[in-house]
Amino acid sequence: MAPAIQINNVSKKYQIYHQGQATDSTLVEMLSRTSKNFLNRLRHPFTTRSDNTSSYEEFWALNDISIDIEEGDRVGIIGRNGAGKSTLLKILSRITEPSSGRIKIKGRLASLLEVGTGFHPELTGRENIYLNGAILGMTRSEIKKKFDEIVAFAEVEQFLDTPVKRFSSGMYMRLGFAIAANLDSDILIIDEVLAVGDTQFQSKCFKKLNDLGSNGRTVIFVSHDLGAVLSLCNKGLYLEKGRILASGAIDGCVTEYMKNYKDRSFHWEGNLGDEHIRIHSATLEGDREFFYHGETPKLNVEYEVLMPDPDLFIGLGVWNMRHQLLAHAQTCDIENHHRAFATVGRHRLTFPVDAGLFHEGDYLIKLMCAIHNKKKITDDDIALKFPVYVQDKDTHFKHPINRDGILLGNKWSWKSAENLVGQEK
Repeated sequence: MAPAIQINNVSKKYQIYHQGQATDSTLVEMLSRTSKNFLNRLRHPFTTRSDNTSSYEEFWALNDISIDIEEGDRVGIIGRNGAGKSTLLKILSRITEPSSGRIKIKGRLASLLEVGTGFHPELTGRENIYLNGAILGMTRSEIKKKFDEIVAFAEVEQFLDTPVKRFSSGMYMRLGFAIAANLDSDILIIDEVLAVGDTQFQSKCFKKLNDLGSNGRTVIFVSHDLGAVLSLCNKGLYLEKGRILASGAIDGCVTEYMKNYKDRSFHWEGNLGDEHIRIHSATLEGDREFFYHGETPKLNVEYEVLMPDPDLFIGLGVWNMRHQLLAHAQTCDIENHHRAFATVGRHRLTFPVDAGLFHEGDYLIKLMCAIHNKKKITDDDIALKFPVYVQDKDTHFKHPINRDGILLGNKWSWKSAENLVGQEK
């Protein structure tokens, strides 16, 4: 069976004019440019200017892109601003043509690239539903079968016979998404527009998109919200400067993206401490550059005891990005904790961090070391940053941190120096 979309060696070149205008643009841009030139001629009839002599440079928004997208895949396209994401969507939506290469699309395609795409402002919501359906190639009877479902999803019954130019941006988005998602298209392309809606409607949209994928519809989704991409998509495409840096499973694509651009640190290495103890490394174990809600990554701390003291202890705090302490744990909360600091030599402490205790977002683990009731040895010197994402947006947090902010299941484990011999640091 042929893929839903085949992208073969597609490139897109623009000419950036330093004086004059670009030649490779959409119809709207060309008409706007022509009208400006005409008005300038009226204002300055005796001024001569040759656009042909204007200097320009070539900019490759896409450079030799090749990928197959299978039917039923929900593909998240990620990358920084200027990576080529929107250009690729415009080419797939037939808004602009590639400079080279070829695209094959199997089936009917609907796209929602910005709020109100395809709407006629003077027409009512009802009329725009039929207009958009006709643009997709559907018959009036086909649209009529879906009409009530579209209106109910968009929640605009009260304004159905109002010209859409009077709609708010949220109403525009709801109706636009409802039309694109509920009409019988085989492929649905969505840009950042879901950011316009409220949280409740966004959740409704994600459920709808997941249902479409389960029913064999192909969804292509562009967003800077990595949590939304991970929740919705099973495949990914990571673009940078018009080229593909990673494609395939969405976890791997997000990991590659975050390796390059996410301000994170799962590992710290150094030599901090005093005459009693030196901390050499702290590492969060994980195969990815993030954790899903429900996972339990391990925090490993390697240290060297120089002068044993029964009151030595190591602790950690979990902080959010507003610098609020959410939870804490320390070795002195467990029985026989002094064993971890009673022997001269290198040791390792391991603590399981339950990512299910935290809502989606970025967090900091800060390590501290002290001698109880005597002195602090390190404080806020070692910090690891980690993001938590939720695969299921309907997840309920059933195991909250207790009232005192203590991490439930405070289970430190300890290995002595001989156990570390031959192990990778």
